[in-house]
Amino acid sequence: MDISAELESAINQQIGIEFSASHAYLSKAAYFERNAFDGFAEWMHQQSVEETAHAMKFYQYLNDRDGVVRIPAIEAPEWDYGSVLSVFESSLVQEREVTKSIYNLYKIATDEGDYATVSFLKWFVDEQVEEEKTVSDMIDKLKMADGNADSLLLLDRYALEQRSSEADA
Repeated sequence: MDISAELESAINQQIGIEFSASHAYLSKAAYFERNAFDGFAEWMHQQSVEETAHAMKFYQYLNDRDGVVRIPAIEAPEWDYGSVLSVFESSLVQEREVTKSIYNLYKIATDEGDYATVSFLKWFVDEQVEEEKTVSDMIDKLKMADGNADSLLLLDRYALEQRSSEADA
């Protein structure tokens, strides 16, 4: 049931990446709350909760495989953005970095023939497709709104309704 030192190290790094993403989303939620965008704030808050849950899945997996969890330090996230669009663009960059890191884990596990870890990571690979699409779709909508206040308020409400319906599911 042991896990290799290389994979253990990479999973510990992933725990830090997930917690870092959680902190970044929480900071983005705070930005939106300061700017009276309740729907976008809730959207980002829920993303933060999801990223923490992802970190904990890696944490538990490493413990289950008799690895040693070493939670890395996390840098303070950005907290000031110029626009709603820039927040979501930053989120897409972040999600793509998470995806790249998960792909790296998958490669290590595959190269080592660690099929338990390959199986575990499949969920994350699929999840990242969904995460990137969701953020990308919102960016497309924000670009169509082109800074129009009425459109931004409608998208803010849409983001709130989107998260509410997901929470009910």
